[in-house]
Amino acid sequence: MKRPVRPTRKQAAPAKVSKKSSRLERDRMKRTVKAAKRSDPRVVDFKRPVTLTRTVLRLLTVSVVLLLVFVLVAVFSPLLAVDKVEILGNSRISTKSLESALKSQLGRPLPQVTVGDITKELEDFTLIQSVSVVNLPPHTLQVRVVERQPICIIETSRGRFLYDPAGVRIDAADSSSKYPVIQAPGNAGNSSEFRAAVKALMALPVSLFPRVALVTASSIDSITFKLRGWAGQKVIWGDSSQAALKSRVLAALIANQKKSDRVTYDVSSPSAPTVRY
Repeated sequence: MKRPVRPTRKQAAPAKVSKKSSRLERDRMKRTVKAAKRSDPRVVDFKRPVTLTRTVLRLLTVSVVLLLVFVLVAVFSPLLAVDKVEILGNSRISTKSLESALKSQLGRPLPQVTVGDITKELEDFTLIQSVSVVNLPPHTLQVRVVERQPICIIETSRGRFLYDPAGVRIDAADSSSKYPVIQAPGNAGNSSEFRAAVKALMALPVSLFPRVALVTASSIDSITFKLRGWAGQKVIWGDSSQAALKSRVLAALIANQKKSDRVTYDVSSPSAPTVRY
């Protein structure tokens, strides 16, 4: 016969300690320790050790505050004010005129000066194609300009002038200027014939460009070149389509001819080029 098993009493679960009770208990202990220290100076209050997490959080907070202070000082403090503007890259535009145009930037905090500010100050200089800015702390602003470069000569009633690919007049052309002359109707900056002639000129092999004396664009579909030399070799280019292929075909045709041969190269149909004597 089995012995009957007596039911056991379930142990009561420990009562949950609320946050309020825990805080009250800590306050009571602090008061007790303070009272004991007043009565006996040998009593020592052991503080809770500082954890690694708290240390890291404190360091991060201090770092963020210091960084913020540094940024505010760098951006707004006169300690980094501009007192010198250094101009680089200019050859046709005088340095004094550029420095005069940028005089308004003196005294400004260096980090506040932007490329947009400099570009706006120099927008009246049509010979400038682009601008870049470099800050050289503590007080130097370096401005590098890229000037427009000539690609051709246009003859007008007032003389011969150098023009860049965008049709901007750069300077007067002298006898030493060895750029090709472009003959096209209309104004250089707005003429579709001028743009077509420039596009064809820029598609030529680099080695052939110095040999071009004249580019004629009676229309956007009829572009011709005349090469330098007494032979007066000509190139019938046609329109601006298949420019890369035309360039390669023309280079191959010219390589098989002498500079003294009086010939005409026709690459208007690059798949069926011809050489006429």
